[in-house]
Amino acid sequence: MLYERDYLLGLTEAEKQEYEEATGRKFGEKRVSGFGRVNNFLAYPKAARMCKSLFPNNYLDVAELRDVERLAAANEEFFSLLSDEACTERSILNFIKDKKYYHIIGSIIWGLSINIGNHGVYLFPEFQLGNSYKADYLLVGKSSGGYEFIFIELESPYGNITLKDGQLGAEFRDGISQLEDWKRWLPANYSSFGEIMRKHKNSARDLPEEFYILDMSRFHYVVISGRRSDFQDKTYIIKRERKKPMISI
Repeated sequence: MLYERDYLLGLTEAEKQEYEEATGRKFGEKRVSGFGRVNNFLAYPKAARMCKSLFPNNYLDVAELRDVERLAAANEEFFSLLSDEACTERSILNFIKDKKYYHIIGSIIWGLSINIGNHGVYLFPEFQLGNSYKADYLLVGKSSGGYEFIFIELESPYGNITLKDGQLGAEFRDGISQLEDWKRWLPANYSSFGEIMRKHKNSARDLPEEFYILDMSRFHYVVISGRRSDFQDKTYIIKRERKKPMISI
């Protein structure tokens, strides 16, 4: 769960009334589609947006992105944390969790320049893969092509980030090794992955087929480590080579 409230328990009566006033229909009642009709999702009460989502306790509320002042202050705090050479991977994980600055991780979707998340983004911190592995974060985004998944491993912002020639150092190599473990785990255990996701889902919605029929093209893997000052021309070449798909569509 990302939030103190358990949204799987549904709305209060007052929130149901607020939703009905905002939309003209009862919560849970299907919207009548038709040309010219507007689905003003942002006009819903916050709790209604959460409870309508596929994973109510893990939904990143897009309305929070409108609070520019809060985001700017959060980013300043995060920069201050990173500027402290005592900062570790755990420092970052705790900071995001305690402050609930989840947009910091959510922004990775746009940083990857992949077209997912236009129809909802969900964040799962410290996501367990069986008994052997744990990802720092799993991001799940939906676009017109369905759901895609981003496994994220944070490494220290300081340490052996890159070598003198720009090759990846120990921090990156350790992170990449973990990603390779996850890639091997998924094909052999995808039914377990689906079971994990079912525990988080909205009881009023079905889990889409992407969660129980494995398509490895929907999975992406990210290691985050170091600072821009650690990167050299060679490092950026390696980054582009790892990021570049074989075929662009």
